[in-house]
Amino acid sequence: MSDKYPLTAAQMLHYRWIRQYHTQQVSGLSVVASLKANLDFDILKKCIEKELERYKCLRVQFTKPDKDGLIYQYIPEENNISISFKDLSDMSLAQADDILQKLAYTTFDGDDIPVCEFMLVKLPNGYNGFWIHIDHRLMDSCAVVVMVNDIMSLYTHYRFGSDYPEPLADYESVLTSDLKKASNEKRHAKDQKFWNDLLDEWGEPLYSDIQGPSVLEASRKKHKNKNLRAADIELKDLFVAVKDYQLDPKSSGTLMDFCMNHQLSMTNLLLLGLRTYLSKVNNGQEDISIENFISRRSTKDEWTSGGSRTIMFPCRTVISSDTEFLTAAYEIQNMQNRIYMHNSYDPALIWDEIKKRYNTPDNTSYVSCYLTYQPLTVKPDNPYLKDIPLHTKWFANGAATKKMYLTVSHTADGGMNFSYHYQTAALNEKDIELLNYYLMRIIFRGVEQPNLSIEEIISLKV
Repeated sequence: MSDKYPLTAAQMLHYRWIRQYHTQQVSGLSVVASLKANLDFDILKKCIEKELERYKCLRVQFTKPDKDGLIYQYIPEENNISISFKDLSDMSLAQADDILQKLAYTTFDGDDIPVCEFMLVKLPNGYNGFWIHIDHRLMDSCAVVVMVNDIMSLYTHYRFGSDYPEPLADYESVLTSDLKKASNEKRHAKDQKFWNDLLDEWGEPLYSDIQGPSVLEASRKKHKNKNLRAADIELKDLFVAVKDYQLDPKSSGTLMDFCMNHQLSMTNLLLLGLRTYLSKVNNGQEDISIENFISRRSTKDEWTSGGSRTIMFPCRTVISSDTEFLTAAYEIQNMQNRIYMHNSYDPALIWDEIKKRYNTPDNTSYVSCYLTYQPLTVKPDNPYLKDIPLHTKWFANGAATKKMYLTVSHTADGGMNFSYHYQTAALNEKDIELLNYYLMRIIFRGVEQPNLSIEEIISLKV
């Protein structure tokens, strides 16, 4: 067994959801990756077994909380990750996805046990591959993409004789480096000062909901506080549904070109689109907060070590309605660049400070929207696979404490996928359809005419 290590801030983020809401469903991650090809499942199984050796994060286990409530992670010497097989080829692809979705709802219950499982799958329409279900503390979406591409590289090596893939970075080495940075007292003090200075400058945040101001008004009535600036979190019904919208390759290329020509990241363009929609449906509100997930992968070792490095921070901006679209995008980018300099800070400390300052009621939030932008594509850069159709799908874990969580990723054909995970207790598919419709209108009108003001874009007729 390897040494035991404490959890990182990113891992603690997922563990807190487990502990607070008493379900591991809020910390699961599931994806299917398949090719339209007659794969040799014996070779594929061998490749997954090799990956369990190469990608140590897959084998991480967690201890039971000690008397102080601390949890530790370690890698056992024996590999006891299960690799099963399921034939779903006698149905439609949608029906097969439904079955895999139901499997994604299962939980990993217990301590000192594997929290990862693989399943080889034979799918309809000639697609074959594997499905993985894993505790989110072990891997984030970036790590999953690296893993899928590495397994496919191993497959072409054993099947066709291509070059053996380069070694992946050692998980434990990168982990110890992260923990060392996190324990640096001077760094911690600088990070704390950054977030406290923002609160000193702007004061208490203000909630904005994708359904408009009525949500905040309902919380104000409930707590009998007409000045309340935070809204209640749904706790009784955490079930989430998923709605995906595809953006075609040509339109996606337009957005990518705009970002490249203006030295703007796609994340910040998406944040601007979301905050503009929130402003639109909340009577022109200028103080908007969105939780944005940051991957924290700057070096090659960080990209290829696996693990859960993604952590969320509030992107709060106060942008006046007469600000031009491009200028607003740069304001967001400037804020995000500042936040990135302090991305080792535990976001729970930000929430604790806000609660201490403003005495907000328990289980309330200033945020209704969460964003992840995934720049990597599950598309192996391999001459043996480049022309083979690919089917990948990410599955909901069944429960979420976040009202609406948007993941934007790139598809194998050069398009983009907008995947909305939303709490069904508060939202329905029409709410999400409306959000996506206006998000596209806002972003593309801003890209076409970046000198338009936010107010002009908001007031555009349908």
